Parts: sequence; C-alpha cells; structure tokens
Amino acid sequence: MFNDGELGGLCILRGCMPTKTMLHAAHLRHEAEHHRTPGVAQGVLAADFAAVMRNKDEKVARFKSAKVAGIESGGYEVLEARARFAGADTVEAAGKSYRFTRGAVIAVGSTITKPRIPGLEDVPYWTSDDIMALTSCPESVAVIGSGAIGLELAQFLARMGTRVELISRRPVFTDWGATIAQEVAHALADEPNFTNHAPGAPAAIRKSDGGVAVQIETKSGEKTIHARHLLVAAGRRTAVDGLDLGLAGVEMDGRRVKAGPDMRTTNPKIFVAGDATGERLLLHVANWEGAAAGMGAAGVAEVAPVERRLNMSVVFTDPPLATVGLTEEQAQAEGIDTIVAETRFAETGRAITMDVTHGVMRLVATADGGEVLGAQILGPRADDIIHAVSAVMYFHGTAKDMLAMPWYHPTLSEVLLGLAREICKKSG
Repeated sequence: MFNDGELGGLCILRGCMPTKTMLHAAHLRHEAEHHRTPGVAQGVLAADFAAVMRNKDEKVARFKSAKVAGIESGGYEVLEARARFAGADTVEAAGKSYRFTRGAVIAVGSTITKPRIPGLEDVPYWTSDDIMALTSCPESVAVIGSGAIGLELAQFLARMGTRVELISRRPVFTDWGATIAQEVAHALADEPNFTNHAPGAPAAIRKSDGGVAVQIETKSGEKTIHARHLLVAAGRRTAVDGLDLGLAGVEMDGRRVKAGPDMRTTNPKIFVAGDATGERLLLHVANWEGAAAGMGAAGVAEVAPVERRLNMSVVFTDPPLATVGLTEEQAQAEGIDTIVAETRFAETGRAITMDVTHGVMRLVATADGGEVLGAQILGPRADDIIHAVSAVMYFHGTAKDMLAMPWYHPTLSEVLLGLAREICKKSG
C-alpha cells in the first residue's frame, strides 16, 4: 500500500466524522433557543467555539487511531510515498520500481475543486479543510456552494453565531425534486444568522473593506454580498493528477476513471475504488467498491458487482435530507411509469408530538407492480429512516410488501406505511 500524507482517510480526518461532531454541538445550541414546544422555556446557551473544535479534534484522533490500528494489523506493508504508473503492470515510488503480477487498485481519494470565478485567485478564501482548523467563531462568512459540504458547514457556522451568506447557482436540493427544494427553502428561511441567496450565480469576487465582496447574478438582477471571510465549497474531484494513468492504459472519461461494475478499468489488471472513481464520492459506496476492486485485483473469481440501484445519500443538516434510489423525474427519464406518494412531516402523528415544522417524505414506485424505486426524506431522523426503504429495495420489495411488514406506533418511520398504502391504492 502506497500512501502519501496522513493515514486515516478523508471521512475521518476532515469529512464525515468531524463535521458531524461539530454539527451536533451547533444543533444542541439551536434547539435550546428555537424549539417550539409549549411549556418549556427557551434559552441562549453559551458557546465555547474553541472547546467545540477541541472536542472534534479529540474524536478525530480516536477514530484515526482505530483506523490506523486496522491498517497496521492488515498484514501488508505501508510505504509512505506517492506512487505513479510506469507501465501496464509497474508502478514507481520514492525512486524504486514495483511490478504487480495480479493486479492493482487506485484508491487515491479526491481533492478540493476550485471553481472558475473571476477574482477568486486574488482574494484569501477558506476551504472545508480550513474550517476544520478554526479556533474562534468568525463574524461573517460568504459560502459558495450548497452541496453537502457547503450546506453542513454553513449551518454549523450560523448556529454557532456567524452571519452566513449562502451563494449557489441552483436552488438548494433541486436535484431531489421541486417539493424537497421548496421545503428546504422554507426551513432555511427560518434559520438565524443565515441568508439563502440561491439561486444566484457568483460572477466576480473582489477584496473589500474588512473582507470580501461577491457579485452574484439573480433573476432579479445583480447584487453584491459582503462578508469578512469567504468559504469555497464547490465540491471535490478525483485526485488522479500525476499518476500517469496513460502509461498504464487506464482511460478517463472527463474527470471520471472509466470502469465497469466490477471496478475494472480499461487495463484489465487495474481497478479503481472510492473517490478516485470521480463518480459517487460517498463512504459506503467506497467500501462496496473497495471490496469489489480488491477481490478483483487479487484474482478472486465471481466478484459481486457494485450495486448502483441503491444510490443512497445523506446531508446532515437540520432537518437532514436522506435519499435512496430514483426520484420521480429520474425514473421518468428512464422511461419508467411511476406512482408517487408524498406527505409532510408536520401532518403526521409522531412528528406532531415533537412539534416538527419542516419536512417532507416521498416514496417512488413502479406503476406496474408497485416495486419501490426510491425515496426522498427531508425531516427529523431521515438519515436513519432511509435504511428501511433501502432494505426493501435491496430485495426488490413492493409497496404491498411494506404493508406486510411490522411497524411500531407512534414512530417517524411508520409514515412509510401510510405512503405504501397510498401507492397500493393508486395502483389499484
């Protein structure tokens, strides 16, 4: 195993785990001041930003220690060097050449994307890595990007006391359908210290007195956003630069490494997994891909292909968004006749007892037979509820199958039962 840089992986060091620790603290503070339950006083909780970040660092160290221990007990050598291909079956690292007889796996991860915005290179700006290193709460931040990274960090900062200006070319969560996009827009409108300027395309950036100025183009015209700091969260891209993939016969499709469902590249002895694919940059997908790629490179027969049908994703905002499978629009684009059932959390039993204001749940199924194709859930505990749908989909289950499953009352999950009933009713 060739590795350059800190061992542990993006998720542990600067991604999933530290941000969830930070968000937990921010959500606690927000809940105390802004909950809607009658009879319980609201209060402003003091926030020690430095202590929150130290807690994050301590947890990262714990997770990293466990990960590195697993690597060290794996029975293979770890070489601290950046490797590059020197041929179809050869890599070079630290001045030495290594030949692989069975196969190789490219798992180099991803790097931060820098968008092309006039003036960006002339102003200081933060990336998600820089947010991880903060020790004090910034006064104000303009955030460019409303994907999972940008939105989670924006909400964390706003709930810790930073004035946040969110800038995005497209409405937030627009990929998941109009209902989801509209609902999250209402939720963000209720956020303290938070202004949502999406959709608004950043056209130019310049230094201003006390910070930066971002000129954005909206449907109603141009406007300028001012903030003390700028956070660029425009996503990540595969980190294959410098690997000399061409010398190994590994082809690219834009920024994506060409690979089949068994993760085999255009060189039959070389496989790819994780963010290095340039496709679905998610941890659980990387684990699945890594197993297929590793077994393929080792020459294991009959490797199970990576399942693309169960395309799950979660954004850990409040309320969180969790999705799996196809949206109605995606299914229709594939020529599939669909039935959709939808409800708002605020109109469902357990959510009413919790004084939930924002949220929506959608279930998508085939019109013929009611096989579950996907779900989009924006609401409390969506990150856990989505697994009930994923389990049904894994076995190609139907809405009728969901009616036969046991559900507990009152729970947020049982809302799915009502949606399944609606789909069965619509399908006749």
